[in-house]
Amino acid sequence: MITGRNEHANGRSLPLASPAFAPLQVAPADVDRVLSNPLDALEQHARVLVLTVDADLQVQAAAGRYAEMADLATIGHPLGTGRFPLPLLERAVAEAVADGQVRRLDLPFGSKVLDVVVQPLEAGSSAAVVGAVIFGQDVTDARRSARRAVTLSRIAPVHGDDLDDPVAVLQRIARAVAEHTGAGVVVRTVRDAQLEGRAIAHPDPAAERDLALAVNTAGSVPLARMSVQLSEALGPVTVDWDEWARTLWLPVEARQPLEDRGARAVMSWVMRAEGQVLGLILVTLMDGTLQDPSTDEGERGFLTDVAALASLQLETALSRRRAAEAAEELARSEARFRSAFDAAPVGMVLTSAEPGHPGVVTRVNEAYTTIVGRPASEVVGRAIEELVHPLDADEVRRLVGLVAGGVRNGFTVEHRVRRPDGTLRWVRVYAKAAGGPDGPAQIVGHVEDVTEHRATQEELARRALYDSLTGLPNRNLSLDHLRRALQGLRRHPGRVAVLFGDLDRFKAINDTYGHEIGDRVLVEVAARLRATVRSEDTPGRLGGDEFLVVCRDAGSDDDVRQMVERLLAALDEPVVVRIGSGHAELRVGASIGVSVTSDAHTPPDRMLYEADTAMYEAKRLGRGQFHVYQEQLGHAADRRARIEHDLRVALDEGRWVLHYQPIVDLVSGRVHGVEALLRMRDPLGDLVLPGEFIDVAEESALIHPIGDWLMGEACRQLAAWQRMPRRGPLLTMAVNVTGRQAAKAAASGSVLRAVAEAGVAEGTLSLEVTERTLLDAGDGVVADLERLTAAGVHLAIDDFGTGYSSLAYLQRFPVATVKIDRSFVAGLGVNARDDAIVAAVAALGSTLGLQVVAEGVESPEQVAHLLRLGCTVGQGFHLGRPCPAEELTALLEGDVPDEQRGERAVDQ
Repeated sequence: MITGRNEHANGRSLPLASPAFAPLQVAPADVDRVLSNPLDALEQHARVLVLTVDADLQVQAAAGRYAEMADLATIGHPLGTGRFPLPLLERAVAEAVADGQVRRLDLPFGSKVLDVVVQPLEAGSSAAVVGAVIFGQDVTDARRSARRAVTLSRIAPVHGDDLDDPVAVLQRIARAVAEHTGAGVVVRTVRDAQLEGRAIAHPDPAAERDLALAVNTAGSVPLARMSVQLSEALGPVTVDWDEWARTLWLPVEARQPLEDRGARAVMSWVMRAEGQVLGLILVTLMDGTLQDPSTDEGERGFLTDVAALASLQLETALSRRRAAEAAEELARSEARFRSAFDAAPVGMVLTSAEPGHPGVVTRVNEAYTTIVGRPASEVVGRAIEELVHPLDADEVRRLVGLVAGGVRNGFTVEHRVRRPDGTLRWVRVYAKAAGGPDGPAQIVGHVEDVTEHRATQEELARRALYDSLTGLPNRNLSLDHLRRALQGLRRHPGRVAVLFGDLDRFKAINDTYGHEIGDRVLVEVAARLRATVRSEDTPGRLGGDEFLVVCRDAGSDDDVRQMVERLLAALDEPVVVRIGSGHAELRVGASIGVSVTSDAHTPPDRMLYEADTAMYEAKRLGRGQFHVYQEQLGHAADRRARIEHDLRVALDEGRWVLHYQPIVDLVSGRVHGVEALLRMRDPLGDLVLPGEFIDVAEESALIHPIGDWLMGEACRQLAAWQRMPRRGPLLTMAVNVTGRQAAKAAASGSVLRAVAEAGVAEGTLSLEVTERTLLDAGDGVVADLERLTAAGVHLAIDDFGTGYSSLAYLQRFPVATVKIDRSFVAGLGVNARDDAIVAAVAALGSTLGLQVVAEGVESPEQVAHLLRLGCTVGQGFHLGRPCPAEELTALLEGDVPDEQRGERAVDQ
């Protein structure tokens, strides 16, 4: 029997543990046929590597995708002449041909790993090796899983002498992470508000020495020097190497060796226990890093779980070290033992160790009585197993008997205790025999309440099912509840409802007060959902500010309506949050979509889609409302999807155009300015007005690239018109933007860039928004708009007078122009109230220094009324219809001085 060989990490081939593969025996006459055609049945594109070589290592046949990728399919060429060298494979094949032994190795193949078996090929009974057959398959995922399992086992071994040693635990963590990533790892722990370097590791000893030099030079680092982002992060934080070196105040001689090794960044994971920061796991990314978590999301998630497990290991070791030290101290002196026993902050219990009556409680301290919820008088004199949960009592009785019998000196066990009020607590007991002249006289038990610790472990397992912020079921669990509710209709006919809610003003709260306040609002919303829904209903959070309620027994339409109205009322109540030294009342509100079915076969995803679609319809109808899904809403959703597709195609094909409507000085009749209006051409060339697509563009965020094009084109055209030799002041332009456009343009500076690139004169461009778009603007948006107007871009309010609090906008926002809504202009001379409103707005504009423009001017009579009421600027079909740039250019030529007519060259 032939013993195979294995390929280790160092590249050496060693015998296989079992003869899974053996040399192939063939007749001498069949050698050429086998060597030339061994893979007739193998597809050339299979995800394997199959080769045959002769005794001189010349490739005789090849198959499989990896053979093609490595360019090994050239027959008759040496094995080492492929597209990229595979030295491990060459050496293994050479050894197999030389000694006739099977080889098996993990072969790095770019980013993949192949499990390769090399079988020598023997001719006849002479056992002469005439070549080899090589087979390899992709085992990248299996090796990654195995490597991660090994890493986890190194961090949390089942057995080991260092389990109770915090320093050894830290070094084990550092070494395991370093071996896994191939990077430099430093584990720092917190002591007296200082971060201390406790463990350092790198697979390369020389690199580890360079890393240790930097850590020792930095010394203890005040926790306050680390950014709040780093010390309070819930996930990994990446810091550029230069910034990290500055944070540690590293001198050149300490940082240079690591920079020579290509140090580029440091990633940090926080270790926490019960909300307290225990320390940091710091991974220094440099040349040679095997697993780069900065680019591999899977590795980031895995190392996040490693940090959580490391936290538990470190916390356990610290607790055990404290327990061991306390037990040793208690054993030194009976007097000190009594004092420490009673005053110990953890539970302490003494039990008898006589073989006839082991485990009878003789003494407890106050901490122990607090844990079990019983006074000392009810505990002393009872067998210890009577205080243990019945399911755990047998194990505790067995361990106590072993110590009383001298078989063991102590034990550690976790078990449950049931308090008189029926509640359960988990405790960890460290027990040790206290010796007497003839054997153990008593057993000292150190009892630690680990209920919260176990809850933390369970929480790690619950992450996949529950939202970490609100504690509500996440999307996966919510859909599972919905699936179960639908299945229940098969046994008990009825109706199931899904309520899909989206908060109305949450984005404004986040923008104004920050994400911390936003998180508090989400937690409060979750609490209100729990308090409002029925016990049989399931509230959940889908993500962001989207929530879901699954109603198992929805009842009638009226029952559903009452449920939704209760939810809307609960969410409309102000959320009171503490901000600094004061409080703020924040109103969020919600829009809710409803889907109802009595069909047990309805797909859960379908119900979610219907409720989501109905929610968007509720938002369209106005905030704080609900809508029940109807079939035509599905058509509307399909229409939105079709329009979104058309918008993307229009962007790719450049099918956007601008039309311009003149804004006229009513006294002189001259063009005062223009308003840029967006149009889209359909595939046939017909114009599509914004009302057909602007809402979809806003929802899909396509409004941003469309807006960037609009702003650039409008500024280019305005600059061209301003270069015309016209009489009077420079032409101005108003550009309609949506709320999201205004906020993004103000924050990003895109408008200022467009103005500067086109050469538009300062103070001649204004952004025109409706009052509705300003309703949810936060303080941050106001500040951005103020900076924009300070740079020369004005703000105009369209449809003025139709909003909720028009005058408040003039006080809060840096407004330069107000445009009187066309509904008031239409009533001039007909409705005295409209006359009064127009006159009041004109007077207000004059007092505040605002330009007032009347919209929708349709007749000479309206012009006369406006002039009489003090409004001197207007626009409308009577004054000029929207038209392409060429037509408006011809109109503007009427303002060119006679002596310059014919000499103008407009840059279009």
